[in-house]
Amino acid sequence: MIFPLHSIRWRIQAWHGLILFFAIGAFCLTAHRLAWDNQLRQVDNELERTMGRNLFRLLSRERKDSANADPPPTSPAEFFARLRAGKIKITDEVAAIFHGTETGYAYFRIDDTISKETLLSSDNFPKEFNWTLPENNPALSEPIEAFRIREQCREFAHASPNGINVFVGRDISAEMESLNRYAWSIALCGIGVWALGLLGGWWLAGRAIRPVQKISTTAARIADGNLSERIDLDGTENELDQLSRILNSTFERLHNAFERQRQFTADASHELRTPVTILLSETQRALKRERTPEEYRAIIETCNGTAQRMRHLIEALLLLARQETEDTGAHSESCDLAQILDDVQRHLVPIATDRNIQLHAELKNAAMKGNPTAISILATNLLANAITHHHPNDKEKNIYISTGSDDDGTFFTIRDDGPGIPEQDLPHIFERFYRADKARTGNSGHTGLGLAIAKVIADNHGADISVQSLPGKGSVFSVHFRKKLI
Repeated sequence: MIFPLHSIRWRIQAWHGLILFFAIGAFCLTAHRLAWDNQLRQVDNELERTMGRNLFRLLSRERKDSANADPPPTSPAEFFARLRAGKIKITDEVAAIFHGTETGYAYFRIDDTISKETLLSSDNFPKEFNWTLPENNPALSEPIEAFRIREQCREFAHASPNGINVFVGRDISAEMESLNRYAWSIALCGIGVWALGLLGGWWLAGRAIRPVQKISTTAARIADGNLSERIDLDGTENELDQLSRILNSTFERLHNAFERQRQFTADASHELRTPVTILLSETQRALKRERTPEEYRAIIETCNGTAQRMRHLIEALLLLARQETEDTGAHSESCDLAQILDDVQRHLVPIATDRNIQLHAELKNAAMKGNPTAISILATNLLANAITHHHPNDKEKNIYISTGSDDDGTFFTIRDDGPGIPEQDLPHIFERFYRADKARTGNSGHTGLGLAIAKVIADNHGADISVQSLPGKGSVFSVHFRKKLI
């Protein structure tokens, strides 16, 4: 079992949970901060109203219980002058508002910065109070205002240019308690959302990692020897689907490589069994007793012929294996199919002449891209096959070679007027070691791999190779390279 810290799913879950935690935490803190700022704005507005509308309005109102009361001040300057003169006192209405220490109580104090005295103060004003405001410039008409939180109270200070400082405060313990409850509620909601997000993230991580587990399981089965196993594609064309397609292509190449190795081993062991048996038989026969020089010579000639056949067979097998694994694109270059066929037919003219066969070439320029060496081997095998399997009589025989090009690419054909290929042999003509007629092969050293090699080279070049035959009238091999013309 994979240790959790090493599991991709756990790592995805850890990062998802961490990011979600910080995101929800930031949201909750922001919501709490906005609620707190909104609450403070409401309290600050109330403090300003308390000072402006309640405190000064009530202090400026004429006392109804005094017959000799002065008329109310008509301007702030007159109010502050009368305040300094001690003519303004705390009324019952003011005392009713600013009293006690119950939840939500309010208090105030008015100081004279010139005389350093307290002009008016509510009975419940805090005894330990220290708030030093910056000195106001009398030349300026704008007052200085400030807010602060002290313990569980919100306080407002108003410093007038004429030297009067007004301090108003209110207990906000109820608001703070309400905000604490709100903080706990959004914290619990955030934890709930985080838990749901973790569950959803675990499910999503499982779905995301499931294709990887499927790939890993399939790869393990392939590693155990089931080379035909492939990863199922979802058809979603996502990154994992593309990875699966690449891995399937890799597994296919590995499977083909193993199959080629197995086929090569099986072919070599099968085809070399007979020559090796002949060699052992001849050498054992030679060692049984003393023989005449002529007998030894005959045995050595038999062994030499058998060894030559083994060499040709091994060379053909190695060539076939090399062509099956060769990357044609790595050796692709511009070439002329007519030039390649001309070199091939000139090389095989002596063999054809010995068999009383005339080669007729009609070679037109056919430019293409490919591996000239491999194409030369392909053409050589097809032409040599036509020469080898022609009529074994004294009548003059003909083989016609032609090249050309069309809209799809380039092509060449090799046509003979030989005996043709029986219909039942046509489906197997490109199989390894298949011999349509043992009698026609004779002792030519035919390995049965020439056409198989030609088929592999054609497939490597993306070419179509086909054969048509009319028994008794000849056969035609065609190779069509479906590439763009140069």
